[in-house]
Amino acid sequence: MNNLLKFEFRKLFRQKSFYICTAVMLALSFVGLLLNKIFAENTDFNTAMPTAKSALIFAISSSNFTMICGIFVVLFVCADYDQQTIKNIYSRGFSRSSVYFAKYIASVIATVSMLAVTFLFTYVAGAVMFVGTAETGNYVGLISGQILYCIAYSAFVFALSLVVKKVGISIALAILGPSLIGTVINLADAVLKIENFKIGSYWLGGFIGDLTSLSTDTARLAACIVLSLIYTAIFVVAGYLINRRQEN
Repeated sequence: MNNLLKFEFRKLFRQKSFYICTAVMLALSFVGLLLNKIFAENTDFNTAMPTAKSALIFAISSSNFTMICGIFVVLFVCADYDQQTIKNIYSRGFSRSSVYFAKYIASVIATVSMLAVTFLFTYVAGAVMFVGTAETGNYVGLISGQILYCIAYSAFVFALSLVVKKVGISIALAILGPSLIGTVINLADAVLKIENFKIGSYWLGGFIGDLTSLSTDTARLAACIVLSLIYTAIFVVAGYLINRRQEN
């Protein structure tokens, strides 16, 4: 397992898409900060000037983190199958389980690394561009929830990629899949019309609004964190069970 992990990490940090996707996220984050500054300085828009902390909690939204990170996870996971090197890996005596979890650990490290760089860049850029006093709020809780949310989304894309094993289809499903699931759930909510209960608020897509709002109460924040952990476990286990039954 150690040799397999070393192989995956070596491949991860040598993959150009890792750095390209990170650079794209940072560029989008910078553009978002710049637009916020322009709008805040223009009296016609009546927009409050952001702060470094407020910029930080919107970092994953402004950088399109989940979508771009999802694309990277697909490229990383599917590379061995596209290049047919997976057969060589299996021929060296590595089990399907070892390969699956080694790839998953590497994808989590990649997700967290990209997220850390995005957070750091956004905070520093925000501190340079904006001057003001930040609102009080549970910033640590919100950022922690966002990290777990991104890991859950990454687990969804990872499992999907290991099951499909095709780059094009996996990217399409990674981008559209969560939205389609959210649409179906919203339709179910519209049909059921259950008072004071929305199924959509318990799906991943319903978390991000609460995880970027300082007004989110502790109970809702805790629910988003716990559900993100549960979804991560479900996606990883489901992907493992399906992948184990496949031939390649």
